Amino acid sequence: MDSSEGAKSWSRGHLEPVAGCPACGSKIASQATFFRRDNEGAMPDQWRMVQCADCKSIWLDPRPDAPSLPRAYDSYFTHNTESDDMPRTGANGFAWKLIHGYLNRRFGMHRQPASSWGYVIFSLIEPWRLKLDYYGRHLTRGRIGEPGRLLDIGCGNGAFLARAANMGWQVQGCEIDPKAVTACRNIGIDVIEGDAFAPQLTGQTFDVITMSHVIEHVHDQPALLQRAYELLRPGGWFWLACPNPHSVGLSLSGTAWHALHPPYHLCIPSQTILISWLKKKGFFDIRPLRRGSHVRNVWRISQSIAQRESIPLPSPGHLLFWRLIADGLATITPGRAEETVLLARKPE
Repeated sequence: MDSSEGAKSWSRGHLEPVAGCPACGSKIASQATFFRRDNEGAMPDQWRMVQCADCKSIWLDPRPDAPSLPRAYDSYFTHNTESDDMPRTGANGFAWKLIHGYLNRRFGMHRQPASSWGYVIFSLIEPWRLKLDYYGRHLTRGRIGEPGRLLDIGCGNGAFLARAANMGWQVQGCEIDPKAVTACRNIGIDVIEGDAFAPQLTGQTFDVITMSHVIEHVHDQPALLQRAYELLRPGGWFWLACPNPHSVGLSLSGTAWHALHPPYHLCIPSQTILISWLKKKGFFDIRPLRRGSHVRNVWRISQSIAQRESIPLPSPGHLLFWRLIADGLATITPGRAEETVLLARKPE
């Protein structure tokens, strides 16, 4: 059945209505409404996503109910067993020697081949420096200190945990998708099959907790942030990334915006809402981080969706112009990037 407004079921289960904005509780009429299928066109369902007129968060209405939501993940991309996003060819070239040199100096990695000139060069090129810092989830020795225990909530296929282990962290992950858990274990990653509330985590504490593109997938987002706070040791750091509903990409692509990602993204909270939630949970020193150069590949996904779903987009020339603008804005401010990236601390 069509899963648009008024429907009670979708191709893999039942739906539940969402009466108001899950982020701020507003009942005011939406600012914008988007209708389309999932990003890959793997399911027949048409989904409806709504942007809040008050806080600008975006949510799915109606959405899969809790029993049927896991069925959407039967073929999710985190099942990949590739342990990192290194290129399949050319990883020994001069450019990668420079990148490795930067990562080794900045994050304590041990990647080879490497050139020490990489740190000098990328430190001078701000859009690329910020992109590489995001790759290491901003866990620099100067800011975070010496590596300790790290938990990645919703660790997917373990790509970041393998990276963090190379940085010297004692890593652990939790992941609800059993196929992704298998992918992690195949590369030797310590992972719990379950979410952040898994009983195996009770009584444990971590120096750093990271959560990349997880919060938009869950029903009770404040509860997840509370759990992360509880699992952090006093003085520990929390790193979070999720799509940004204030992005240039959404303004240009509209319904084709890749990060709408129905039915997986239940609610995409705005930066203002996320910061408010973190403060209420007890976090302090909350820092929105600049993203740097990053839009090229994700905008290609939006273009592919637009082509498949016959959604109009600006011309290629206009998209190139706005891509340069978007990367420039993401270099000078965190407000218009494709992603919200936040770093926060738990008090000592």
